[in-house]
Amino acid sequence: MTTDFGDLWPADDARTQIAGASDTATEERLLEATDRLVGQVGVRRLSMSDVARAAGVSRGTLYRYFESREILLEALRLRTTERFFDGIATAIAPLPTLSAQIGAFSDIIVATINQTGDRCADRHGAETNSAAMIHILGAHGAEAVCATAGFLRPYVASARDRGEISATTDVDDASSWLARILTSFTTFAALSTPGGDARSLSSLVERYAVAGLIGAPQPK
Repeated sequence: MTTDFGDLWPADDARTQIAGASDTATEERLLEATDRLVGQVGVRRLSMSDVARAAGVSRGTLYRYFESREILLEALRLRTTERFFDGIATAIAPLPTLSAQIGAFSDIIVATINQTGDRCADRHGAETNSAAMIHILGAHGAEAVCATAGFLRPYVASARDRGEISATTDVDDASSWLARILTSFTTFAALSTPGGDARSLSSLVERYAVAGLIGAPQPK
């Protein structure tokens, strides 16, 4: 794929300009067309004319919903990132332990990076797409870690409440630690060994990422 990660993260001022459309079906149609085109041609070659043509609307209609290419890409980032985390939540919620949940999360990341089509369903049943993962990878490091840590926080808190990890665990710190494992080690390993064994990698994460929280340090 030719996508440039940096292009998926417009300036902060663009993020505040996404206007709510009265016709959500049309907005969804435009975003779906944009998602397909990003997967096909990459962000650098994406044009507003291409999006309008793919969605079957006029350029005027497209600009009525999204005032610029940057605003459109930011809307796509928010949509695909939300869908990515929704898919993760569906896949890991039934799993009995935090270790299993983190292992499955890792598995889904690897499956998404290694997929050959626009969309795939991994062995946990989570449908993912390349655009979603590119949005995650394209984030500034701190932003990616923060978003992932926020997602993991309730799972870490539940693990502490049921005694899987130490009762002295700082939930925020632990969530940040696990997020860094997922956004650095898992992602780097998957990118550096394309087509590698996803289960082998996720098994390492499942066995060792949570282990350090069992005897968590005392609060400061």
